[in-house]
Amino acid sequence: MKSASKKPGWLLCSVLVLTLGACAPSPPRKAAEQAESPAQAYTNLGLAYLQQGNRKLAIEKLQRALEANPDFPAAHHYIAEAYQQSGQMDKAEQHYQRAVKLDPGDPMLQNNFGAFLCGRGNYDGAEKQFLSAAKNPRYETPELAYENAGLCAQRVPDVQKAEQYFRAALDINAKLPGSLYQMAVLNYDKKNYLPARAYLQRYLAVAPHTPQSLWLGVRIERELGDSATAADYAKQLKNNFPAAEETRLLLEMERK
Repeated sequence: MKSASKKPGWLLCSVLVLTLGACAPSPPRKAAEQAESPAQAYTNLGLAYLQQGNRKLAIEKLQRALEANPDFPAAHHYIAEAYQQSGQMDKAEQHYQRAVKLDPGDPMLQNNFGAFLCGRGNYDGAEKQFLSAAKNPRYETPELAYENAGLCAQRVPDVQKAEQYFRAALDINAKLPGSLYQMAVLNYDKKNYLPARAYLQRYLAVAPHTPQSLWLGVRIERELGDSATAADYAKQLKNNFPAAEETRLLLEMERK
């Protein structure tokens, strides 16, 4: 989405935000218990290759895992990730569906599948997976699932629902950078400039500036009449990110 309020691609999953791409998966829950099984051994190899970015070898090892045990959920999960990263979306979805059927209580799987579905435009399906992950007592970072639900709602777009989920994420973790930034954007878009400034300041307390946050800061402060702070944001944007799209937008604005 390209506009004057361009949003950064916060990693969905345990890192994502909104490219909604594949996430670095976690080791299987019962790795220690099943370390001797061929399916587990090949799954571990496949996961290692996937984390190294070698999708071809990852798929090969994960296929071997599924030959050893066609009902091994972790192998289905990670081969879905590998196919997704390889652009083979139909195969990825088949394996995600199989993984969820085999292990419906895995919150990381639910979150990753939600990211995948959102990327394919299945917003209702994605929301269901994100909320299942967020409400799963086994999930250590439910705020990320709520944040992903908010990012996905923005794609619909459903601003009210997006704000609801970002607030839910911040209720759990008040220092979550992605949700703080998105709340600043939402408030700016609604012309609520003081809350927008407050959320951006909270974001800056926990994360470094990006071209997007600086450009947002310029526009918020111009609306609030603080020309000195707007100029400071503009200077940082031009000096630190001279090739950014936001810098181009700033220069266009200054020429008017």
